[in-house]
Amino acid sequence: MSVLLETTAGNLVIDLDTDSRPKECRLFLALCKRKYYHYSPFVNVVKNQSVDCGNPHFPEPVDVAHLDTYAEYTPPFTPVQSLSGTVGQIGQIMFAVRDQTPGPEFKVLLGPASRLQSPVFGSVAEGFTTLEYINECILDIHLRPLKDVRILHTYILHDPFDLPVSSPASPLPTQTQIDSFRLLLDEDALQDIKAESNALTLEVLGDLPSAKIQPSDKVLFITKLNPITKEEDLRLIFQRFGTISSVEIIKDKVTGHSLCYGFIEFTDKKAVELAYRKMEGARIDDRRVHVDFSQSTKRKRQRPF
Repeated sequence: MSVLLETTAGNLVIDLDTDSRPKECRLFLALCKRKYYHYSPFVNVVKNQSVDCGNPHFPEPVDVAHLDTYAEYTPPFTPVQSLSGTVGQIGQIMFAVRDQTPGPEFKVLLGPASRLQSPVFGSVAEGFTTLEYINECILDIHLRPLKDVRILHTYILHDPFDLPVSSPASPLPTQTQIDSFRLLLDEDALQDIKAESNALTLEVLGDLPSAKIQPSDKVLFITKLNPITKEEDLRLIFQRFGTISSVEIIKDKVTGHSLCYGFIEFTDKKAVELAYRKMEGARIDDRRVHVDFSQSTKRKRQRPF
């Protein structure tokens, strides 16, 4: 598992084929590290075929002129004819091709494909219920869901390249992005939402339970967990730093399998800071874990209905 995409419709855990398509994987990881994809909507939904994502400025076209990360890691173009005979499968991911240049937008297959636009560099490992939800969305005439499905956060679960890309703080949505949000079917209610502050926008997205509540400073985010690691294991390991209120490992809703990340809530802020200093990069069940301060008080994303 390499990347977790947290969306308004649920999580997508993506395995990257770093052996066969290293250049494409490097670009995707670099963009995720830069948090470039935050607030990108899923658009161009062709049922049982594919969906596009990766343009955070939609409906404006992608502009990579000032995106240093993209220029540095862009892989070479692979001609379509070299992919003949390749059959795509549901959940596979490839870059969209524009002017014979791949990315930064990407395409996710929602069903088998007899013709691929560009090489497959990854596939969905967990989150097929999210793909099913996107596939069944009610669409407008432009093949965009009437109720937005957007990327909220990108988490790097494993970076085999150790890319020297800085990871900025999670950005707030720009005014252009706010204006393009399509979160409710009721247009009057949507206009009311757009008139609110950025904090209220984040609340509607599900990032904060209330615009007046600040993110908890007592919650620690932990990722790159071994799938065999249990919540009681984390409680036993982390309780030496202070009293723990709760431990939660996020699991796939269908399979019940660990998504290899979770949250540990302490009763004291100092315990969180101590755990962060001591446990970043520590090994748990033969996996070197990553810990960070949680940027969200809402740890369970529910599928919108």
